[in-house]
Amino acid sequence: MEDIKQVPSFLMKLYEILESEQTAICWNKEGTTFQIQDPASLTDQILPQYFKHRNFQSFLRQLNMYGFKKLKNNQGKNEFQHSFFRKGVKNNLLKIKRRNQEDIKQSMETLTKEFQSESYLNEHDKMRKQLIQIQTDQQRILNEIRFQMDRNRKLYKETQDITDKINQIKNYSLTKLNKLILIIQKLPQDAQISKMAMLKDKILLKLESIEMESYQAKDISFDKQESNSYYEPNLTGVRSPAGYSPKTK
Repeated sequence: MEDIKQVPSFLMKLYEILESEQTAICWNKEGTTFQIQDPASLTDQILPQYFKHRNFQSFLRQLNMYGFKKLKNNQGKNEFQHSFFRKGVKNNLLKIKRRNQEDIKQSMETLTKEFQSESYLNEHDKMRKQLIQIQTDQQRILNEIRFQMDRNRKLYKETQDITDKINQIKNYSLTKLNKLILIIQKLPQDAQISKMAMLKDKILLKLESIEMESYQAKDISFDKQESNSYYEPNLTGVRSPAGYSPKTK
């Protein structure tokens, strides 16, 4: 137990961290290496608690100082390994010695370059995923624009078809009316007046007959009466307006 007290403070705290209940840094299944699972949590929570700082590079320098080697596991995670740093074998910490300054400097330079390269690759991969997401969103927006444009074209065509039909009906009605006017104009003046008077009398008689029938029909609702349309006899082919009353003669 006295020998354990001679273990450098960094190694003892690192061992305690790995034995604690946290997920930022942990042993591998065999207990021969440890992995940094969450560098952000390690920097923001673990380092301040055990080492009173948030300097991740300083943590790496300490590992390098005691001869830990950085490895890559099958999942691409960073692992650190030392032949005497094992889970459940705390006494082996006494065998871990500090390296000389020259070895530390060279090893630290290599380790820093590796982390910078890894950080660059991670950032590049992140930007690539963001670019793919932007392209996906852009394509979705373009598809929506095309859909709306196609819909607008269809609506415009339907509106144009309806307008054409209305114009056809209007032109047809004007043609029929003009023909009727020409026929009446060709008649002598007395005949025109007689003809118009006869048409008026027949229309009024027909309207009176329809009005009497509507009063006698007790089971017809008010809405239905309002929707009735009156037609003149087959004299001019012109439909009389609904609601016309013979009392106006």
